[in-house]
Amino acid sequence: MTGAPTSRLGLAPAAAGAAILSQLAVLRLALDADATSVRFLGRALDWRCAMRSELGLPCPACGMTRSVVLSLHGRLAEAWDIAPGGPPVVLGLAIVALALLWLGWTQRRRRSPAGVRIARWIRRGVLAYMGAATVVWLAGWAAALAAALGKRIL
Repeated sequence: MTGAPTSRLGLAPAAAGAAILSQLAVLRLALDADATSVRFLGRALDWRCAMRSELGLPCPACGMTRSVVLSLHGRLAEAWDIAPGGPPVVLGLAIVALALLWLGWTQRRRRSPAGVRIARWIRRGVLAYMGAATVVWLAGWAAALAAALGKRIL
């Protein structure tokens, strides 16, 4: 007999989806943020961007932690203003986790080639979403960099 035993079919994608959702939930509970800081279990984290500190220019990741944490708390407009890449990251992770759970469920119920097609569509969708989220993230950084450079020139 070849392939995975039917009792384990769908277990890996379902476990991965559950792990991603669990991590998002734990992060939402443990972290909080506002426009200027991030707090872990109520204690402010004193993080500084070396590039911004030394050069006065934002790095590509400036604001992403605050943006992701604010997105986890549903404060998407604030998160977008800080770093446009945060909301797509959180939304993408949630969608991927749910897709993996669904894939695991369908593989266990159908035990047919449909699971292979579904997995292929999920893989393509994840790659397309990652590309779009990367464009949003880099465009947001480029806009912040242009604004910082514009302030230096004036």
